[in-house]
Amino acid sequence: MKKLIFSVLIFCLLFTIHYSLSFGASLLDRVVATVNNEIITWSDLRRTIEQEGKGLFKESAGNAREIEKTFLNNMIDVRLQLQEARRKGVEVKDSELDEAIANIKKKYNMKQEDFITSLGAEGYTLEEYKEKLREQIMLSKIVMSEVRSNVLVTDREIEDYYEANIEKYNRENAVRIRQIFFNASDEGQKAEAEAKAEKVMKKIKAGEDFARLAEEFSDDASKKFGGDLGYVTKGSILKEIADAAFSLKSGEISRPFRSSRGLHIIKVEQQRGKDEIKEMLFENAVNQKYEEWIKNLRLKAYIEINL
Repeated sequence: MKKLIFSVLIFCLLFTIHYSLSFGASLLDRVVATVNNEIITWSDLRRTIEQEGKGLFKESAGNAREIEKTFLNNMIDVRLQLQEARRKGVEVKDSELDEAIANIKKKYNMKQEDFITSLGAEGYTLEEYKEKLREQIMLSKIVMSEVRSNVLVTDREIEDYYEANIEKYNRENAVRIRQIFFNASDEGQKAEAEAKAEKVMKKIKAGEDFARLAEEFSDDASKKFGGDLGYVTKGSILKEIADAAFSLKSGEISRPFRSSRGLHIIKVEQQRGKDEIKEMLFENAVNQKYEEWIKNLRLKAYIEINL
């Protein structure tokens, strides 16, 4: 009888200890958010803050709760995007992961063992990092498909913004150009220069690289740099070159034209003013569309927050 009572007491004690540990673990790793059919646990949130926050708690001890809320909302947005990507069949092949990792190692001149050590210092195993990278590539693909590819900035929008800020861009306006120059400073060289220019134009129209043609055919010192003259303003170059350069859009190439020095063919690589405007307007439009897309994903989703 004593043995039976002792056995029952031991069983009850072990059950109590097991239940207490399980209950403590569930409290420690409680669910802080539900996103459709997925959960985010407290440990998920803490690890994300530790890996991506880099000491935010120490720097902002009084705002710990706000930091947690900010990170949790970001994690919810990421889950929604990944769910949408999977719903639409977005995949990331192992070969894409391998290529991305190879590029990272090449960029930072790292061997495999250095790479593994670096991951460990950041709190990742190789497999954990691969999964994280797979998600990042998937996010990039779905945002490109659903947001960036659906944004268009028109020439009219660029011109309107340019005109509205004409004083700023008149002061700063510059274009980066390449040149192929044919010396024709005296009459005897004109026919030869024109023949060379027409020959080069045919090669350009056939799709040959402008910089390589400049290296081969230009009579100008810039040929060593593929004809690159860098950024120029209207007052820093010959009027004939300025007139041609500032009438072209990025990527456009002029017909051969004359100056007092000879024949020129120029290519506008970039318009500092208008290209900056286009990039700025595009990114603003992308950000707005992205916010609208995320808002719509949230409206369609079941989200419960228990933080």
